[in-house]
Amino acid sequence: MNIRYKQASKEAKLSLLLTIIYLIAWIFTAYFGSDEKGLLGLPLWFELSCILVPFVFIILCWIVVRVQFKNIPLEQTK
Repeated sequence: MNIRYKQASKEAKLSLLLTIIYLIAWIFTAYFGSDEKGLLGLPLWFELSCILVPFVFIILCWIVVRVQFKNIPLEQTK
């Protein structure tokens, strides 16, 4: 198998894994968070699911792209 396909497959699996983890984290914080007021005066479940979780995953995605993704040529070589 060509190295490009292996790298693309690895990147796709990592992207899918990050998406699933994000969805689980969002559902957990949105549905199981409390109604107490958070730091911004909004309900805690909202602050966690709509502010904290996206911020954490933006940083996590940036790290994964910097560390695991590689710049590979897409043209076929003969």
